[in-house]
Amino acid sequence: MKRFLLVLGSNWHLSLAEIDLILRNPPFKGRIIDYSANIAIVEIEEGLNPKTYVNNLELLQFYLGGILKIGVILDFIDISKVKSAFPELVVSYKKIKPFRTNISKKLNDLLPKVFPKIENENIFFAISIYPNLYIDDYYKSILVKHFLPFLNENFSRLLKERNARKAIFYKYPQRNMETGNLNPIFPHHVIRYNLLEENRAEIIFGFTEEGCYIARTYTVTNPNFQKKIDEKRPFTSFERSIPPKFAKIMLNFLNLYENKESKRILDPFCGSGTILIFAYINGFEVYGADIKNKYVEHTIKNLRWVGKILEEENIPNFKERIKNIDIKDLINIFKESSFDGICTEPVFGPFYKHKPAFKDAQNLLDTKIRPTFEELIKIAYKLLKPGKRLCLTSPVIETVENLEVQLPLQKIAEKHKLNLIPIFKKNRIFSKSNKLLQLNLNSLKSIIESKKNQIIKRKFYLFQKLDNNK
Repeated sequence: MKRFLLVLGSNWHLSLAEIDLILRNPPFKGRIIDYSANIAIVEIEEGLNPKTYVNNLELLQFYLGGILKIGVILDFIDISKVKSAFPELVVSYKKIKPFRTNISKKLNDLLPKVFPKIENENIFFAISIYPNLYIDDYYKSILVKHFLPFLNENFSRLLKERNARKAIFYKYPQRNMETGNLNPIFPHHVIRYNLLEENRAEIIFGFTEEGCYIARTYTVTNPNFQKKIDEKRPFTSFERSIPPKFAKIMLNFLNLYENKESKRILDPFCGSGTILIFAYINGFEVYGADIKNKYVEHTIKNLRWVGKILEEENIPNFKERIKNIDIKDLINIFKESSFDGICTEPVFGPFYKHKPAFKDAQNLLDTKIRPTFEELIKIAYKLLKPGKRLCLTSPVIETVENLEVQLPLQKIAEKHKLNLIPIFKKNRIFSKSNKLLQLNLNSLKSIIESKKNQIIKRKFYLFQKLDNNK
C-alpha cells in the first residue's frame, strides 16, 4: 500500500468528502487515514503500476476539484518529537539540540528519495509547511519563524555535503516570515519554478494532530487551464456561474467513474454551462436546459469552443441536447428514467448588497425559490434512472438578525421519493480531538460553502432515486 499527501482546497469539508468518494472506487480504492484543515493523508489499497505511476497521480488530480496538490509521502515525524525540537518556550538549547540533530539526520536520509541525482547537479527546492490550522499560534510563532529556516539551512548544507553544484531554496517574503502570516507556495508557483522536474522539488511538511508528514509534490492542479475555461470561453455570466472547482466536485458526487462516455448527465439550470463544460471534459454525454434562451445559446457556443480546445474530432450536435425550456416541461422532451445523473445549481434569487430582514428572506424562499426546487426534485425523480443521483446546491440566506434562512430540502425530497445521501459515509473517516476539526458524521448530511461576509451561501446536497430492484 502506498501513502499520499493531498493538499485540500479552502473548504476542507468538501475536499475530504470528495476524496473519500473517489477512494471508494477503483482504480484509487483506499481511504483517508489522517487529516487536518489543510491536508489529507490517503492510503491506496490497490497497487499502482510503477510504469504509469505519475500518470495515475495526474489522473487523480484531474478528477478532483477540491485538491490543490498531490505528494508522495517519504517520511513522518511524531508531533512530540517536533515540539521537543522546536518548543514554544526554549529553556535550554542543550535540551533541544539532540532532537534537532535527529530531525537533521532524517532529512539527510530522505534526500535521495527527493533528488535521485545530487552530485554535480544544480538543485532548487521550495519548502511548504501546511499546519493543522492556520490560526494555530504554533504555526505563526514557531513553524514559520524557526522550523522553516531550519529546514532551508539544513537541506542546503546536506545537499552541498553530497557534492551538489548548487543548492538554492525558494525565499518567502521576509515580511511574511517575520509576522508569521505565511501561505505555502501555490500550484502556479510549482509550475512557474518547474518544481516537478528531477533536480527541482517542492517538499511538503504537512501537520496533523499526530505529527508531520514529509512528502514530495508529484502533481498540482492546473490553474491556467481552469482559468482559461472560466474566463476565456466565449460567454460568461457573473449571475449564473458556479466556480469550476465546485462543478468538478459536484460531478464526482454523482459517483459515476466507469464508462463515462455512455453516462448521460443533465443540468436543467445550465446558465453559461460551467457544469456541462466540465462534464464534457470528463467524457460524459451532456444535456442541459434553461428557461432563458440567451443562456442556452451561450452554453452551446461554450461547449463547441471547449470541443475545439480538446481537439475533438466529432463534436456533438449540442443544439439537440441543450434546450430552451422550463423545468416542469422537461419530461415532454426527455424520456423517463433516462439520465445517469443530474447536477445543477438553480437560480438563488436576487443578489443582496445588504442583509435582508428575516421575514423578507423567508418570503423570498417561500414564494419564489421553493416552487422552483419543488419542480426540480419532482422532475429529477422522473428523469433519473433507478439508483442514480441528483447533486445540487441550495441557498442559505443570512439575515440582518444574524439568522440563517434556508429550504427544508430533505423534506421536499422525501415527499417526491428522493432519499438524502449523507455527504460523508459513516465509519470511513475518524474524527479529531480538536473541536474545529471534528466531523459529526451522523449529522453532516450537507455542506455549506461561503466566504467572509457572504450573504447568500451555497449548501451542497446529494439525493438518490431508490432502486426498487435492489
